Amino acid sequence: MQRLARQAALIAGIALGTAALPCGCADPGDDVTTNAADGSLRGELAIYIADEPGVGSQTHYFLKDTAGRERRLLFDSAPDVEPGAWLKVWGTPAAGGVHVASFERMPAPPTIQAGLIGAAPFAPRSFAFVLIDIGGGINRTTDDVMQRMITAPDSIRNYYLFDSYGMQDITAAVIGPLSYTPTGCDTSPMAQMLKPQVDAQGGPFQHYLWYYGSKNSECTWSGLASVGMPDRPSANTWYNASTNCIVLVQEPGHNFGMQHSSSMTCGSAPFADDPNTCTSSEYGDRFDPMGGGCRHMNAWQKDYQGWFGGCNGVTVASSGTFTLVPFELSCTGVQYLQVKAPKARPYNRPSGGGGNATTENLNFYYLELRTPLDFDGTLGNSSALSPRVLVHVADDRHTRTQRGVHTYLLDMNPATTGNQGLNDAGLAVGQTFTDPAGGLTITAQAISNTGATIVVDYASGGSGAPTCIDGSAFAPPGPGMESCVVTMPTGGGGSAGGTGGSTGTAGAGAGTGGATMPTGSAGSAGGQTAPGDSGPSGGCACDTAASGTARIAGLLLAVLAFAVATRRRRRAPARRR
Repeated sequence: MQRLARQAALIAGIALGTAALPCGCADPGDDVTTNAADGSLRGELAIYIADEPGVGSQTHYFLKDTAGRERRLLFDSAPDVEPGAWLKVWGTPAAGGVHVASFERMPAPPTIQAGLIGAAPFAPRSFAFVLIDIGGGINRTTDDVMQRMITAPDSIRNYYLFDSYGMQDITAAVIGPLSYTPTGCDTSPMAQMLKPQVDAQGGPFQHYLWYYGSKNSECTWSGLASVGMPDRPSANTWYNASTNCIVLVQEPGHNFGMQHSSSMTCGSAPFADDPNTCTSSEYGDRFDPMGGGCRHMNAWQKDYQGWFGGCNGVTVASSGTFTLVPFELSCTGVQYLQVKAPKARPYNRPSGGGGNATTENLNFYYLELRTPLDFDGTLGNSSALSPRVLVHVADDRHTRTQRGVHTYLLDMNPATTGNQGLNDAGLAVGQTFTDPAGGLTITAQAISNTGATIVVDYASGGSGAPTCIDGSAFAPPGPGMESCVVTMPTGGGGSAGGTGGSTGTAGAGAGTGGATMPTGSAGSAGGQTAPGDSGPSGGCACDTAASGTARIAGLLLAVLAFAVATRRRRRAPARRR
């Protein structure tokens, strides 16, 4: 009876919930399927990450029915459920949506099954970059966009090829300009209305990049994205007249399940026994586009995407000496260490600027050697990194079927403060990091462009031999630079533009490379920040968007089966799973 009463209240308050929804997430009269038997709302959970420059990130939840209509869900705390899960929801109408009292999982409707995944490389992902004229014209030409996406040395395509070691390619078509008159910041209705026109010009596509050609002042974000998972990516991202490297990598990164790469400062120490006494910055990792820099993604993020294999990562729980090889190259050697912390440390990530409050388990340290190669060099950047060992803290590794988590860059030199304080965050040669509770030290014995020697010392000696991420035994210290190959991705991947567009052409590669450092280009005109761009704060912010998970009618994302790609960089066999 109580649930039936809730159902009646929900139906009675549906118009109020719709009218109060910011950004026009659903048209008046839209509803999510209800069931008279138990009074629940039923549908697929859609999660959106919204980043407002100068304010921070927000996370919003919606329930989407099989027709694609959405209703915002207001939870008292962040639910422990992955995007794309099917739920029964009970609650009461509230300003802006439905205040959730309880929910249960339910079986998903039957879908077409994709092929087996896990083989390397993965199938290329198809992107449609849709130019939308909302009345102010378009601040990018089709050729500019094709350079930014595909043909320039520092293109988004080359970013993914370099970052994934050739395991993830993309293709792109530029469509438009298409005309649309928005009502406020109405992202979802726009995508639903324009998608048939886009698909008629070479689609359907796996990812849709909806680009406002002029600033929509009703949208306070530079980019917006729906959240998926690596094995079940979502489809939609939105851009508010912004095409910088960070926003064009970060928003699809959310589609692929990645959360933000953050940083943590703990006063005069690199870390604290109670991380809740520290301060975190949502976009603080300036060495990662999921944070605030156009560099390689960190080890946790890459591993989550399935771009490592064999002994590219080694889990350490006992004392030993290990060799790290450059993080940017294709190698069979160790490119990151996962060092078990002496104790588990839950971190209560705050709400507000960081979205809904979450609890992050900071149980492992992750070490990686950055060197001045490709995007850690001058591709997409005005300067190259010097060799350095970065230390992050995060949860245990997650599989491609799990939700992503926040990772935290630790500042090994906290005395340097201010805007540039994290530039020297790496562990210096001869420097030792000590776990704040004691019992573990990590020392960078040597660091160069070709390798780093890391000494891990547990006071008790630790327990268990080191193991590779594929489960095999590992014999320290591991191979050096001889385990790596240096190859460059090739240009191309463009396709014919749609209405108002032009044909994408095969572009130049990402520069010729030497044994340790490709020269590359510092970027093309299409990759510069244009007037009106929101800049590298990137991200997404509005209260709604089209859901990123596959709907039954479309089944578009089911084709994201990962198979042997037709184009890839040469990858060492240890990368294969």
